[in-house]
Formats: sequence, C-alpha cells, structure tokens
Amino acid sequence: MAAEPTKPIAEPTVSRLDEPVRLAATGLGPGAEAVLRVHTTDGECRAWESWARFRADAQGGVDATVMAPLEGTYEGVDPAGLLWSMRPVEPPQEAFFARRKPIPLRMSLVVESDGTEPAETQFERTFTDPDVEERTVSYHSGLSGTVYSRRGAAPGVIVVGGSDGGQQDHAAALLAARGYTVLSLGYFGVEDRPAHLHRIDLGYFLKAITWLIEQPDVTGERVAVVGLSRGGELALQLGSMDERVAAVVAGAPSSVRQCGLTTNYTDYTQPAWQLDGEALPFVPGKMTASSFFGFMRGWLLRRPIAQRPIFERALRDSAVMDSAAIEVERIAGPVLLLSGTDDRLWPSERYGELVMDRLARHDHPYTSKHRVYPGAGHFVAFPYALPSLPPSLRLSPAARMVLDFGGAPAPGAAAAEQSWQEINAFLAAAL
Repeated sequence: MAAEPTKPIAEPTVSRLDEPVRLAATGLGPGAEAVLRVHTTDGECRAWESWARFRADAQGGVDATVMAPLEGTYEGVDPAGLLWSMRPVEPPQEAFFARRKPIPLRMSLVVESDGTEPAETQFERTFTDPDVEERTVSYHSGLSGTVYSRRGAAPGVIVVGGSDGGQQDHAAALLAARGYTVLSLGYFGVEDRPAHLHRIDLGYFLKAITWLIEQPDVTGERVAVVGLSRGGELALQLGSMDERVAAVVAGAPSSVRQCGLTTNYTDYTQPAWQLDGEALPFVPGKMTASSFFGFMRGWLLRRPIAQRPIFERALRDSAVMDSAAIEVERIAGPVLLLSGTDDRLWPSERYGELVMDRLARHDHPYTSKHRVYPGAGHFVAFPYALPSLPPSLRLSPAARMVLDFGGAPAPGAAAAEQSWQEINAFLAAAL
C-alpha cells in the first residue's frame, strides 16, 4: 500500500482573528520530525513568516493546537503560536505588522519533512464577519470616519487612534463583529483634518458623539470611547467632558494631557488639544542635553531608543502634572485601563495608577479597573494589538534608528488576547 501523502490542515479555512484555527499535518512517518511554516504579507507588502519543528505522533500526525514544538519562533503549547510569532522575512526586523483596512489576510501553511516534498494549503484570517457592513461617514457631517455595523441597531462605540494618526478601521470592524455599531474616527492625518496632533479641536469629537447617537443603527443615548496611547488620553479627556460617554477603554494611556506633535516632532511646547479656540493645560516637552545625546548615541550605535525617561522626568513637576491632569472623576461611567509593565515609550502603568488614585479620591461611583499585563509593552491592547497578530515591539522609522516600545513577543501576544476578552466583557456590562 502506498504511503499516505503529507497533508497540511488549516481548519476552518476562513476564520476571524479572534477565533481559533487548527494548524496541523497528517501523512508523516510515526515519530518523524516536520516543520510547519506560516507565511503571509502585511498591508505594506512585507513578507512575514513563522516556523515550528514538531515530532509526529504514532499515527504520523502533528497538531499545533495540542503539541509543543521542539524549536521554532515560539515555545510551549499555543494554538495561535504560529500566527503571532511571525517575523519579517527581510530586514529590517524592527517593523510593525501593517494593516489598517479590514481586508482578510491570506495565509499559507507549509509542511516540510525529510524525504517528502513540501506540502502547502491556504487559509484566511478575517477582521470581521460577512454580515458587518461598512459605510463612509458623509462629507456633509463634517467628520472623517467609517462606520461598521451589523443589520439592526446596536450600542455605539467610537474608536480613535494615537499619535500616528489615521483610522483604525480594521480594529473597528473586528469590534463590530462582536455586536456594536462602531465609528472609526479620524481626527488628524486624514483628508480634511489637520496633518499633525496639534491644536485639535475637542468640539470635533463632541460633534462625532452627537452624530453617532443619531444614527438609526445605534441604540440608546450614550456611547463608549476606546483608544490607546494618545488615543487613550483622548478617550479619558472626552469622557471627562461629555456625560454621553457611557464607558471609556484606555490602553497605555496618559493621566495628563501631553504636548502636541508638530512637523518633524521637534517642538514640544505646543498643545495637542483645544476647545473653543483655547488650549487646554498640558505638560510641555523638553529636549535636555542628556536626551539629545541619548538619541544620538542610540542612532550611532543603532541601539533601541526608549523615550520613557523623558516622561518620567516630567512626573517630578507636581505643579505642571496637577494643572494638566485629566479630570477623570467627571466621567459618567466605568473606566477600563490597560497597561504593560515593560512600556518603554512612557510610564503607562504609573499613569494608570494615577487615574485610579484620582477616581478613588473623588469617590467615583462606577466600577473601574486597571489591568496590568506582565512583560507587555506600549502596544498592549486593542485597537493596536489584536488577537493572533504579531505584537508591535520595535520600529525602525529611519536608517540606524530603532524606537523601543517595550515588551517581548510572547507576553505581548498574551496581553492582546487577554485584554481583548477583558474589553468585550467590560463593554457588554457597560453598554
């Protein structure tokens, strides 16, 4: 009888990012070693790959769902290990997995074993479900954004991005698949909006809240706001200003209003936020001699640059910190804070503690939580860290420069998965 051919298995062939997929192979010799590889390309056409070597069982099969690899890009039994442990195939290795639109990721599973030809199968990972509809916000609304929703009405959520600008459409679509009408709102770095995070009018967001509540596919008179980093700062600020914000999810947030970011990120004395033409108090940045030489040393030696010390120095100026503190006690609903212990952009864990302390001092009547994930970095959670995608740790924006956002792959992947479940449970209770 002819030997059974090697057969790679990806079941189901189409699945959502937050759903399990079984990656396995049959037709190997009992006890044979085989390598499973996963390939895909991101939104910048960059190739990514992971691999793991397994020993086949007595039936000649390997199954990444229940087996630990002998070696590979991840360790231990992890059904999603071959997904989140993908790395860029070509330099630079310090890159983020690029995807902003909810376009399915086409992936390949390749099985390699001595004495046999490599076998390959295809599968897809989607950001949403087929019944989630997408519509662009009307130009006449004065807003820039995209709405994702199922047929019928559901609670409303606004998702905002951070200091990179643009829109987090892929994340908004994923959240909509869990039963929400989600507005992915662009507020800078998109057409018809400012180019930089500088003097952004907060009235724009109040208008967005009004607009979303008025949509026929939104239930109730209140919405949630979700953001990470500067988006987390913004979510807290909006909640403190408008009682129509029923809940706030702030990942790696700041407890204070930070400075604006202008052309080339060289002037840290300008505000990020204003209302009715007046700048809100903020913490101005300052490039000290030690900061400058630290950046230069990192650039010359191509060492990862952590910006956290700059923000930690600012924490020592209590007068400025008090003036710029976000009045989170005014938020008319619960707050969920998410941070990692290894955030090297800024001290988000400490900022989260300051938010919780302020809520407690003012007897905030809602149940708020601060979840801290060991070993995770700045991009700890949705809408930037999504389940089963490679975590964002370091970025090389220019030759010889590497920005360090902290964390390691395995803790980052675990934080993305666990925080996603935490966010969904929180929103379900709040809305």
